[in-house]
Amino acid sequence: MPEGHTIHRAARRIRSVLAGNVLERVVARGPHLLHAKAEQRLLGDTVIEVEARGKHLLIHTAGGWSVHSHLRMDGVWHLYRRGERWRKSRTRAWLALGSGEWDAVNFDGPILELHRTDDLLRDRAITDLGPDVLIEPFDDHEYLRRMRRQSTREVGDAVMQQRIVAGIGNIYKAESLFMSRIDPWRLVADLSDEELLRVRTTATRIMHDGVLDARAITFHGPGQPGQWAYGRYGLPCRVCGTTIRREKQGEDQRSTYWCPTCQT
Repeated sequence: MPEGHTIHRAARRIRSVLAGNVLERVVARGPHLLHAKAEQRLLGDTVIEVEARGKHLLIHTAGGWSVHSHLRMDGVWHLYRRGERWRKSRTRAWLALGSGEWDAVNFDGPILELHRTDDLLRDRAITDLGPDVLIEPFDDHEYLRRMRRQSTREVGDAVMQQRIVAGIGNIYKAESLFMSRIDPWRLVADLSDEELLRVRTTATRIMHDGVLDARAITFHGPGQPGQWAYGRYGLPCRVCGTTIRREKQGEDQRSTYWCPTCQT
């Protein structure tokens, strides 16, 4: 599933070509979009904002409509110059929004909906989100409050809960915990505020780098760039040489990678 840095980068790119512009081309194939008559309602409207909230991407128009996108595992947004050949089949395009020389195209979007903006911003899918790890100023007080309400969760599970802190996915969970030297299996109740804040500030820093770099790279050498822990099951820790471990964690049974020496 794309992580928060991917969604923020997509929002930034779409904003750069659509915000403030009239939608001159709209092609909608997604079932919810067809039911909502998205083509008729969006064509000729003006995009006023494109924003990321955790893993949700929202496109707002002056006419009071909003496109709600969540990419889950397979969705993606592309930008194309008008007339440029698309890198994916047009049959996989659920929504294309065009203005001037640019088209923003959503492929394979499992959640792609059109709502009245006021209704969407009251929807619990949005209102229940925790503070977005990539939006400054970050509300550390609210983050700690939400963390403490989940005191019996393992921290490697807690940081993945979007209602606690929005935007962190499996890669940045593993990397922020490793770089903070925090054992992912410790309960939130056993962590100090300082430790919880260290995880959050580390996640924010490396995810901001991901927005700029377009890659989830946290280890920059020596050797091939990559990650410190994520995806390195069975390989030696880059710091101490201990074998990196991997186990399923949390209610969603997502893989957790960690070093049993550096993170204890």
